[in-house]
Amino acid sequence: MHLPTAAGREHAVDGVTSVVRPSLRGANGRGLPVERANLDDHLYARIKAMIVDGTLLPGERIVPEQLAHAVGVSRTPMLSALKRLSQERLIVWRSRRGVFVRRLSKRELAMVFEVREVLEGLAARRAATLITPSQTERLRALFAGIDTEDTPTNRRAYMSRDYLFHSDILQIAGSPPLSETTNSVNILALAFGAGLIKSIQDGLTEHAVILEAFLRRDPEAAEAAMRAHVHRSVVWLHHEADLLEGASAQGPVQSYADNHRYRPRRQSRQASIAGKRPNNNGGEQS
Repeated sequence: MHLPTAAGREHAVDGVTSVVRPSLRGANGRGLPVERANLDDHLYARIKAMIVDGTLLPGERIVPEQLAHAVGVSRTPMLSALKRLSQERLIVWRSRRGVFVRRLSKRELAMVFEVREVLEGLAARRAATLITPSQTERLRALFAGIDTEDTPTNRRAYMSRDYLFHSDILQIAGSPPLSETTNSVNILALAFGAGLIKSIQDGLTEHAVILEAFLRRDPEAAEAAMRAHVHRSVVWLHHEADLLEGASAQGPVQSYADNHRYRPRRQSRQASIAGKRPNNNGGEQS
């Protein structure tokens, strides 16, 4: 996902990482200069970042006057920023109750990831036809020296590079409409995701399959590998939702995994005749 460059990246869900932007307050502790041209845009980005990085938590009430004072701006641009965020469904206005950070259930988040699966699969398909060998190697080099031991420090390091991996593929895909649509979906995963779902080693293994498809410039294999990569999180989130909703282990949990596992499309007979390598990388990895 493409977010403005800033210092510090914290948590991610399957390739989406929050970027913590600097405060709107200047070094003197006062608000930004009035003459700053893009105050509304900077304020909007700052409040969004506060939601994404957990400064403002899901379900938390926002008092516009207090938040405006905290970041050193007046009430008017704050209300403008909050209205923009409500259009992106990051906050909700409740009659006679106030403004609240939106809360997503595991089920809703699973559905967000279902959309991500399609969009990121398309990005990988497009990138496979455009990517150069040097770009592929740069993607591979992002994970050089990564320690796969499951520690908070290692997870943060992995997620930071995982963010770059996914955002670079989206950029290589070269489709502004796709980038815009993917960004609007990914921000929900950024804001309401619960951290890295799979292990570091699993993530690296799945990335390797995507990179192999890029090296072969095989768009079908690249799409299948990326969709399998994201789909594993879809299954996990639905499983968690089933558990939270009190479903039995032999009921909806098993039914969802059995009936919704992503399977790649069958290879065409013409491709087989041409000697194209079969794609066996699209199934869900366990």
